[in-house]
Amino acid sequence: MTSDDRARSPLPPESQPVRRSPTLLEQLGPRLAMLGPDGLLTLLLSNLLIVTTLGLTLLPLARRVYRMARGAPCWVPEGDLLVVLGARLEQGQIAPPFRQRLDRAMTLRREAGPIPVLILGGITRGSTLSEAESGRAYLIEQGLSADSVLIEDQSRNTLENLKHARPIITARARCPVLISNRFHLARCTTLARGIGLEHRVCAAEDRLLVSVPFTLQVLTEAYYLHWYEVGRRWARWTRNRKSLERIS
Repeated sequence: MTSDDRARSPLPPESQPVRRSPTLLEQLGPRLAMLGPDGLLTLLLSNLLIVTTLGLTLLPLARRVYRMARGAPCWVPEGDLLVVLGARLEQGQIAPPFRQRLDRAMTLRREAGPIPVLILGGITRGSTLSEAESGRAYLIEQGLSADSVLIEDQSRNTLENLKHARPIITARARCPVLISNRFHLARCTTLARGIGLEHRVCAAEDRLLVSVPFTLQVLTEAYYLHWYEVGRRWARWTRNRKSLERIS
């Protein structure tokens, strides 16, 4: 074998670089950095409170999530802007919960007239297209004109969704309608009220279907609401302006 042949031949298996999966710490690193020290502290306080009360502090919040999911309308009599909350993409594709939200916006437009649509949501991990851009492309495929669909694609969670969209909403609407899945509406309306955003809510699903996955979603939403409420009270008690500005 000549030197050129050796140069072209692949490395033996033991000499090839080994691809390793990222460790848990490496996966959590960006998320923890996004939370910041105040977010981490309130997360720890929230978890500590849940553990010390054996989960009792979650119960009223879970009840709030369930009552909102059960009682939310899937139709609104009036509204001048339809705000669709984004949801994580699955392998770059719109997942069923997000599609339900987008389809509800289409239904409301057909029945209530040409109301503009604002889609919220940044880039999902592992995707190159934002949730908002994906949703906009979907609605255009369904027949909406491009100029009737606005997007906000710089946010990473529900609170950022609403905060970043607030200037667009207040400039364009007196009565915005927040569209999301039933399990998510309690968190949406709590956060919207927290930032002083007047709104209505509309459920993506026609009716509530109680199931094991729905029960888990209710508990998850109660957990997020618990963290938010603990963080809000902690920021007020400690007079932490930075934290208050972040959540209001």
